[in-house]
Amino acid sequence: MNKIPFFLIIFTLLLAACSNKDQQLKETQALYKQALGNKDATTVKLALNQLLLLDSTNTEYQDSLSRVYMRNGNFEAGLKYAELVYNQGKAKSKLKENMALAYQQIGETEKAEKFIDNLIAETRLYKYVYQKLVIYYENGNQPLFDSLSTEILEQVETDSLMAATSVPMPGPVSGIQQLVPIKAATLFLIGNNELERKQDVNTAVLYLKRSIEEFDQFEMPRYVLMELEKMMYAGGRR
Repeated sequence: MNKIPFFLIIFTLLLAACSNKDQQLKETQALYKQALGNKDATTVKLALNQLLLLDSTNTEYQDSLSRVYMRNGNFEAGLKYAELVYNQGKAKSKLKENMALAYQQIGETEKAEKFIDNLIAETRLYKYVYQKLVIYYENGNQPLFDSLSTEILEQVETDSLMAATSVPMPGPVSGIQQLVPIKAATLFLIGNNELERKQDVNTAVLYLKRSIEEFDQFEMPRYVLMELEKMMYAGGRR
């Protein structure tokens, strides 16, 4: 009885392993597509993690998984995969935007600002200028906040592209994110700054009302004014 050469046994095993891996990859890709179609976020996340175990260098899967984690509020995990894509020089504007927001959320505002500056230079989109204003607000950097908010309100009067720019804002009543004109959003942020940072209620109310005049459906200033009215009413009853 002839013995099978050792190298042939190894080659056969490797071939079988590769075929098995290819099959697993195809099956997991099918699961991923099906989960996307069903809008099943949990299975999408599981499938993407499995795909990266099978194909660890695939930047498309890394990008997608980073978005899934960030959408679920797990910014650290999202950044882990986003940075893999970014470090390979394959990050698109949307990924950079997500990274800026994620760094902002975890308190690394210097990194967030660097990404925003890069996006402003690359895209010339005014929505990123507003995001920079939010960073100054969250940092409590009053001089830069005052300067940039004034600049936005002045430019929006003469720049039709800026005037047409909308930025996403949470809807505290409906629970649905709103797209708000940049002028209304800036007026709201100034009002919120006057209220929270400077404790100037009268000026805050003025700006909050101005933001509603600019965008009548704007939920955030209406919500803040309603909460402020409740507090003042409760204080007056004591």
